[in-house]
Amino acid sequence: MNKVEKIVDRRQLFKDLFVFVGNKAAHYASKKIDRVMPKVDYLRPPGAVEEEEFLSLCSRCDECIKACPAKAIKRSNGLMDVAVGTPIIIPKESPCVLCNGLLCIASCKEGALKPVEGVAHVRMGVARINQSRCLAWGGQDCQLCFIKCPLQGDAIYQEDGKPVINAENCVGCGICEYMCNTINNTCAIKVAAKE
Repeated sequence: MNKVEKIVDRRQLFKDLFVFVGNKAAHYASKKIDRVMPKVDYLRPPGAVEEEEFLSLCSRCDECIKACPAKAIKRSNGLMDVAVGTPIIIPKESPCVLCNGLLCIASCKEGALKPVEGVAHVRMGVARINQSRCLAWGGQDCQLCFIKCPLQGDAIYQEDGKPVINAENCVGCGICEYMCNTINNTCAIKVAAKE
């Protein structure tokens, strides 16, 4: 091996070492961010901007909580994450009723909740049905989620008396989850937050 080959090998070694250390540092940093940035497993009020932007804009003023006629919006009480104090909706406790005028949006002066064209354009999340827990899918007569859906026929429809979610039209209000939870102790519907 001559002197030139050794120099090239040494350069490549340092280059590879730099890439390796950089990748390890990036991996470590992403794990730290995952601990601080919560995985969004709760719903934000209607009109919420993307999560990162939401967390930077929301001043935790509670105006949207005060404006909610259904008392559906609550303060996040998470442990040691950046979402503490921000507004969330827990459908099984109290769903968003998609009130006239979406008062929570009108109350937000910080821009964390942006106006939407109408109720059908709200995107908080999407409902999912666990057919093995659903009374209707189990052969019983139950249509409560379908009957109570504010976008009946669009967000949720029936096939042979069984509820089916149209994910494209579901706004994620949580009314179906709340209603299912009142009659089904295994609750077949869960609303997943928008991604």
